[in-house]
Amino acid sequence: MILKFHGGAREVGGSCVGVETECCKVALDYGAKIDKENHRDLPKDLDAVIISHAHLDHSGSLLKLSKRKPVIIGSKMTQKVTIELLLDMIKIQNQKNKITSFSNHDAEIIRRNWWCRNSTALPGMTIKLYPAGHVAGAKIIHIQSDGKQIIYTGDFCVHGTEILDGCKIEQLPKNPDVLITESTYGGTIRENRNKLIERFFEKVGNTIDRKGNVLIPTFAFHRSQEMCKRIDQAMKKGIIPKYKVYTISNLARKIEGFFNENKEYFTKEIQQQEKPFKYKNVKHIFRLSQIKKPAIVIATSGFGHAGASLNLLANWASEPNNSIIITSGYLPPESPLNQAKEKREFEYKGDIIKTEADVEQIELSGHADQKELIKFIESLKPKNTVLMHGELDQAEMLARKISQITEVAIPEKDEILDF
Repeated sequence: MILKFHGGAREVGGSCVGVETECCKVALDYGAKIDKENHRDLPKDLDAVIISHAHLDHSGSLLKLSKRKPVIIGSKMTQKVTIELLLDMIKIQNQKNKITSFSNHDAEIIRRNWWCRNSTALPGMTIKLYPAGHVAGAKIIHIQSDGKQIIYTGDFCVHGTEILDGCKIEQLPKNPDVLITESTYGGTIRENRNKLIERFFEKVGNTIDRKGNVLIPTFAFHRSQEMCKRIDQAMKKGIIPKYKVYTISNLARKIEGFFNENKEYFTKEIQQQEKPFKYKNVKHIFRLSQIKKPAIVIATSGFGHAGASLNLLANWASEPNNSIIITSGYLPPESPLNQAKEKREFEYKGDIIKTEADVEQIELSGHADQKELIKFIESLKPKNTVLMHGELDQAEMLARKISQITEVAIPEKDEILDF
C-alpha cells in the first residue's frame, strides 16, 4: 500500500493524501490552499475521493475533478455544505474578475457523483466513516485493503462543544497498520474549554459595559452557527446583558437551515429542540449599514481576509472601546487579524490602519490539542503514525511525545511512504 502526501504535509491547509493499492486509487481529502492561489498538481486518475469534512482546506479543489467524475464519498452534511462552499468560491472568483474555468455546473457534477454513505466498498477496498467531532458531518476514515488497515483522522476533536459531541475513540478500530493524524496543535496544551468560554464572556461583558462594539470573525460553516447559539443562550441565561447582536453572511444563514433540517448530527440536547439554530437574540442582516451601534457582530471570514469581518476590522480597529475577539486557533501569519493582533497594524485597501481596539485570541478550537492527540494515539495503538496538517515544529513536538508508543513519520510534500 503506497501513500503519497500531495498536500497538508508540514503545513496547515490543502490536505490531500493519495492511497494506491493493487486494485484501487483513492485520495483522502482534496483540499485547497485558501490563503494562496490554488495552482497545485493533485492526482486526477482516481477511483474515488473520500472527504473528511467540508472545510475548503480539505475539499476546495474538488472542482478540478468535475470532468473526470470520480466517486466522492462523505457524509450527507459534508456534501451539502461542500457544494455551497464551492458555489460561493465560484461566485467570489467571478466577482473579482478572476479567470476561472469552473462554473456552477461543475459543482453540480460533484454533487451528483457524491455517495452519502458511512460504509462502502471499492475494488479490493472497504471504507468506513466514524464521527470526528470537528464540525457537523466530519468523519474519521477507516480503510481496509491489501490486508492492511489505515485510519485517517482529517481534523478531529475529542472534547465536545455546546452543539457537537466529540469523537468516540472507543468506537474506532484498534491497532491499525497506519494512523494518519492531524498535528495542528501537536505541541500545544490548551486551557480548559469552560475557562476559555468564561474568558470569552468576560471580554464581551466588559466591552458591553463600556458601550463598545465587539467583532467576532468566524467561518460561515459551523463556527458561525455555534457562536450565534453560544451568545443567544448566554443572553437567555443572563450570563451577559442584552445587547444588539448581528450576524452577516448569506452563506452562514443557508447552512443554518441545513443544521435545522439535519439535527441528527448534533448533541441529544440540540436534537430535542424544534429549531435549534433559530435565535431569539441574534439578528441576520445583509448589509453593514443595517448595524445599529453599539453592537456585537459575528461576521465572516474567520481570518479577516475578506468580507464583512475585514471591513468591520478596518472600521472598528482604531477605537479603544471596541474589542475584536478571535476564536480561531490557527491564523495565517499574513492575515489581517494576525497582523492586527501581533503588529497592532494591518493593511486595508492600500492604507495602514493602527490597532487601538482590544484584540484577543481566545481559542475555542475544534481541533485536538497535544494531550488529546496523545490519548487518541495511545488508545488506538497504531503500528505506524504519520503526522500531517500541522506546522513542522508542532508535528515534531508531538513526535517526541509518542515515539515510545509507535513508529512516527513526518512526511514532506510529495513524499511517498510504502507500507
